[in-house]
This record gives sequence, structure tokens and C-alpha cells, in this order.
Amino acid sequence: MKLNALFILVLFWAIFRVTSKSLKFEKLTRFTSVVIPIYSVIMFIVTMIWNLKNFIVLLFLFIVSIFIAIFQVSKVEFKETTELDKHDRPVVYIRKGYPYLLGWIIIILVGVGCSALFESLTASSIFKEIFSEIKGELLVYSTFSQQKNWYIWLLSGTTSFLYTEFLKRKNPLIKEALQKNKNLIYRSTAD
Repeated sequence: MKLNALFILVLFWAIFRVTSKSLKFEKLTRFTSVVIPIYSVIMFIVTMIWNLKNFIVLLFLFIVSIFIAIFQVSKVEFKETTELDKHDRPVVYIRKGYPYLLGWIIIILVGVGCSALFESLTASSIFKEIFSEIKGELLVYSTFSQQKNWYIWLLSGTTSFLYTEFLKRKNPLIKEALQKNKNLIYRSTAD
């Protein structure tokens, strides 16, 4: 009983952290905006079982991801600086806001719905799903060690990728802030 209470307490603390994190300005990074979505899409491709039922679910989830990403970007605020990072890219800070949080909750709920469709749904599996998403949001590097189903990888990857693409359309400086390191290209050609 004490373990369950401790787990719930940790879960609420983590939800609070994710909430407060999205309401503050934080530096936009190439790792979270480019690398993680690409990794998630690759993991989707690797874990997907290609059959007609899954393909139909894939199409539905892709459409849902588009709407979630558009919604998440709707109230993003930007803080542009004159700073440059170590790769001579502009530093941009963003505040994701409440639509990002609501989109994140929708992703969790859709993931739980897919779990109900493909697996037996238990309270344990629901908490596992929620905890996995919170862990991925708070501890970005944990994405590389998580065991997820193909539909979670698809939702995470496509929503994150589309979120980044819509950010670039909303503020052109985002594209520059996320571009590949030009210095590496110059160094390799100079040798």
C-alpha cells in the first residue's frame, strides 16, 4: 500500500514538473526538436507490424498527430536573443503553453486507447503508459531506453516532427536555430 502511495506521489510530482516546464521559457535544442523525433520515427518503422489493420490505425494516428501538432503550436511564445550557440546558430527560447500540455494529454489518452485496441487494458498498463510519457518528457535521454509499441512511437515521432515543422513556419528563426552545424562542414573541407 505504501509503495502505491509513493508511486502516485511521484507521478503527481512528475506531472507538476512537466506542467511547470511547459509554462516557462526554455532553450530550443536540436536534440529534442530533431534527433528525438527522427529516432522515434525510426523506432516506429522497426516495431511496426505491417498488416491492413495496423495500416488503417497508422493513417488515423497520422491525421490525429497533425491536428495535435497544430494545436500544440497555436499558443507558443518565442523569445529571440542576440546570442549564438557554440555552432554559431541563433539561440531561441520558447514557452510551449497550455495547448502543448493538452496535446500531450491527448497523446497519452490516444496511446491508452490504442493499448485497449491491441492489448488487454489494465490499471497497471495505463499507469505504465502515463509514466513512460512523463519520463520521456522530463528525461529526454530516456527515450533511447524505452520499450514502446509501434503506435506510441508513431504518435511521439510524428507529433514531435510536425510540431517542429509548424514552429519553423510560425517563426523563421527556428529553422536557423535548428540547422545542422555548418562549422563541421567547413572544418572537414578545410583539412
